[in-house]
This record gives sequence, structure tokens and C-alpha cells, in this order.
Amino acid sequence: MKKDYVPHAWESVDCPFCNSNKSKYYENFGPKLQYTYVKCLDCKLVYQNPRAKYDETFLRDAYEVYEGFIPNYVFLEKTLNSWDKELKEILRFDKIRTGILDIGPAMGDFLKVSQKYYKNCAGVEVAENMAKYIESQLKLNVYIGSYSDINFNKKYSCVHMSHVLEHIPNPKDWLLKTKQILEDQGILALSVPNINSFPRRFHLFFKRIGLTKNYWKDSSRTPDHLFEPNIPSILKFISDNGYKVLEYYT
Repeated sequence: MKKDYVPHAWESVDCPFCNSNKSKYYENFGPKLQYTYVKCLDCKLVYQNPRAKYDETFLRDAYEVYEGFIPNYVFLEKTLNSWDKELKEILRFDKIRTGILDIGPAMGDFLKVSQKYYKNCAGVEVAENMAKYIESQLKLNVYIGSYSDINFNKKYSCVHMSHVLEHIPNPKDWLLKTKQILEDQGILALSVPNINSFPRRFHLFFKRIGLTKNYWKDSSRTPDHLFEPNIPSILKFISDNGYKVLEYYT
């Protein structure tokens, strides 16, 4: 039986997007409702504060799901078709197509499809067993470690991050890192959750009037989403860090 997850330490933080220290309470969630989301009064980002101290202990605990994961993994046609659709959208904007770098590729589904369109495909993965699986199955290079700490010896026309950014404490550093390794005409393809989506707003409404709770039955789960963007907050964040928004949808 899994043990209840209780952070070994807590830390108070400012808004991860704009560094503002002005916020208001948004909601409690998780096992025993021990985690708190607040909403930035400046850029409107919803983020954890206080949050579990983001250190090596948290990384080990929050991402332990990766440890025993793999052996008989199968690339599903439905999943590959979904990534193929996204790649065709990316190719509308990536005109030079010199290479694609996938940040957080997990089992490599996106990279497998990318090989149809790019000669140079690579990934960045913190879980060593996942990285080695991709390398053995797809014969691709996967950098192991934290994205912001890796020294890349080449540039890419596209950097792809799908539901990765919300897991890291220093999103600005990641956007600045990406600018360093993108070609002059390169693009960043970014996917994040939208806390203002209809299902999320619907759930929050019923929670606030007492009809539902945001209580996790699995008390061993960890609060690995450090923040929850919405459209205004993510668009401002991207623009403030020197990017031009070419297209977005939710």
C-alpha cells in the first residue's frame, strides 16, 4: 500500500510568470486539501503558494511514477495519429525544418512521428530509463537531465514542449534557454493546461457551492503542477519573454 505523500518542507514563492507578490486565494486541493492555489493579481496566473519545496527530494517523490515504467510499452496508432495532426500544424510555421527537439518526450511517441518530417530529431528527458528506451527503439539522441543545464551543440528550427512547462519552477529560464538554441526562423510549439477551460470552471463552480470537493482519493499523489495557466497569462508571459505568438487555440 502506498504511503500518504507529505512534503518534507514548504516554500513561499512569487508568481512564476511575472514575479509579482500580489495574489489572492483561489482554491485548496489534493489529499486532505493540503495544497493551495492562489491567483496572481497582476498576470492572472494560478499557482501553488506555498508549495512543496522544489528540491531533489521533491523531484524523486513527485516523479517516482517514472521509475518502474516501461518494459512492454506499445506505440498506439490513436496516439501517433494525434501527434501527426499536431506536427502538420507545426509544419505550417516551421519553414526551414532543420531539426526538432522534444522536451519531456516520455516514451517517444511524438518523436516517432517526427521522424516522418525531420531528419534531425532529438529529445530531453529527466528519466534515464525513458531516455534509454527512446534511444534503443527509435535510434535517436536523447539528452538526459534538466533542460536548463544542458549544453547543446546544435540549433533546431522547432522546440516542442507538451505539458512540461507547468511542472518546473523556473519557466522564464526555459523560454530564454529555448531562444538560445532556436534557429533565427525557429518556432516554439508549447502546450499547457488551461485552468479557465469550461470543464475546469464548471468543476470549480460546483466546488465553491459545496456540491463537489477537490479531494484526491489517492493520497500518495504529488502536487507536480506548480502552476496552472490560462490564455491571458500564458500569452502575456510568452510576449514578455521576446516571442511573437503565431497561433494559439484551446
